[in-house]
Amino acid sequence: MDVIGIGALNVDMFYEVPSLEVAGTQFEAGGEIMDDGTLFTRLSDTLSGMQPVARSGGGSAANTVVALARMGYSAGFLGVIGKDEEGSFVLSSMEGVDVSRIKRYQRTGLCVSLLSGGERSLMVMPNSNDLFSFMPEDIEYLNSSRVVHLSSFCSDSALRNQKQILELLDDDVFVSFAPGEKYARRGLKQIGDIIERCRFVFLNQREIGQLTSLSPIDGCRALVEKGARIVACTLGDQGSLIVTKNSEIRVPVKRALVVDTTGAGDVYAAGFLAGYLDGANLEACGSIASAAAALSLSSYGRRGYPDERFLRRFARELL
Repeated sequence: MDVIGIGALNVDMFYEVPSLEVAGTQFEAGGEIMDDGTLFTRLSDTLSGMQPVARSGGGSAANTVVALARMGYSAGFLGVIGKDEEGSFVLSSMEGVDVSRIKRYQRTGLCVSLLSGGERSLMVMPNSNDLFSFMPEDIEYLNSSRVVHLSSFCSDSALRNQKQILELLDDDVFVSFAPGEKYARRGLKQIGDIIERCRFVFLNQREIGQLTSLSPIDGCRALVEKGARIVACTLGDQGSLIVTKNSEIRVPVKRALVVDTTGAGDVYAAGFLAGYLDGANLEACGSIASAAAALSLSSYGRRGYPDERFLRRFARELL
């Protein structure tokens, strides 16, 4: 197996709205809110008369492994969905990914993506994602992979289980980590031990500020100092920054028609990992990642994700 993901699994619902002030709440552009149900219910009532522009399987690590599977890499996943129609929909959306280790309890996680003027804001109901755990046979499964790619959960127990998994991984399994806003807000005191184990860390400019309280370049340096081997930070229209102990590389942005920015960072990680798995140097990995992310911006959800033709057209010449 090339890559196995671990993270939340959701049904993503996309709504075009006139502004990010919805249901009496000003949602922050680029932000993400977790809710226990009260605000989610109010938001659902407000949106009930609207037709979503798209429905997609979601979750950061899930997006990354789906993109890698489409590009021809073997991929699997550990996570939790509900015993409901939404859970079956999530499974069907994981095309090309081994889903045999996904467990089913209660209700599937939901994510509402509000889209306005090229900006997006997320509202998440984790539901069964909070019940994430693992079995001994899951560790054997993970140790069969070249890379284990982690993204965030909402619950403390799920985070503890992720940390326990890392302690049980073989040393030759590379760890890739996209903390997202949920884990970035926890700070280095809570997730620094994950960073220490990482070959790759993927963040955006907002998240690295939340995690380190530093500028992107200084934040990347701090994570490398913490133990991460390679830190990649996306900077919006300024491209991306790749930092290691011995190098700092700036990668220009690939221009694209922007329909939906949701998941672009996840696809950036997929492109980067694709390049790395094929032996590309870091600059080439960044170029592949940037091109993959740009392609994903042109459609809602996973419709615009790269495939094997993308690699043949955009990536092979860089390797």
